[in-house]
Amino acid sequence: MPRTERVDALILGGGMAGLTAALTLQGFGLDTVVVEEARSPGGQLHEIHAPITDHPFAFGSDGARFASIVLETARRAQLSILVGSPVTRVTARTHALALGRERLHARTLLIATGLKRRQLGVPGERELLGRGVSYSANRDRTVYAGKPVVVIGGGTGAVEDALLCAEVGCQVTLLHRSARFFRARTDFLARARQDLGIKIVLNAAVRRIVGKDGVEAVEYRMNGSRVTRTLKADGVFVRIGWEPRTELLRGQLRLDRAGYIRVSPGGATALPGDSPLGTGGIGTLTGDTLKFTRFELPPPGGGLVTTTGKLPAVAK
Repeated sequence: MPRTERVDALILGGGMAGLTAALTLQGFGLDTVVVEEARSPGGQLHEIHAPITDHPFAFGSDGARFASIVLETARRAQLSILVGSPVTRVTARTHALALGRERLHARTLLIATGLKRRQLGVPGERELLGRGVSYSANRDRTVYAGKPVVVIGGGTGAVEDALLCAEVGCQVTLLHRSARFFRARTDFLARARQDLGIKIVLNAAVRRIVGKDGVEAVEYRMNGSRVTRTLKADGVFVRIGWEPRTELLRGQLRLDRAGYIRVSPGGATALPGDSPLGTGGIGTLTGDTLKFTRFELPPPGGGLVTTTGKLPAVAK
């Protein structure tokens, strides 16, 4: 028989938002459990491979170092964190999580799953991950120093990766599917356009990443064309943005087109049918600072009511 454990609060996600929420709830004496699918909590901190310059407590640290500070705080606070625990099912209405044969149930469920890197979804991407396909030039660019690489994307991250690769002597081709760069920092874009080591190709849709034991080439088509073009490359950096980890909530909570959980003007989430969860409810905490959700502790017996705001990802 499946084993069921009941607690005051379940937090799905062990990134900065989830751990901060857990510290606050535990401080109020609530029995709280954090569930994290990765083997080490910290969320997107593990995706940051450059010095952090926009956080007062992490200035100069990279993601791994800052994550170690956060995890030491969690250890000293004796937070209950289930790591390496992928959730197979979320039941929003009853605030329950299924982890294989184990069931967790709570008065309140906080969704703090954050974001994941968006993938191209083309042949070769997953097969060659770690063998030429990468999602971070900060981490991997030196492996391809002096070699031809392709950077895919049109935002700030893609343009920055192109610049980083050019700094170590790579021959860089930046492929962007649109005719203009709408989401890239203008200063980065100006530098990239002036860099002789960077070639920018617009209106280019990637079709396939080619290679057997490693990346050999990238196949793409110009928008409106049926002609497949091939770029030889030793490395491919995919930087096409992020998307929310809300797959398990589809059909249970109202999501917008991008997959983010919709909240009311007062911050409450709702089950299908616009039924607000005012008591024993569900709160959302995103890992994206531009879509940050702050929660407020309810009176005894109530759920968590959320409010939104453009604040750093630290719950208050």
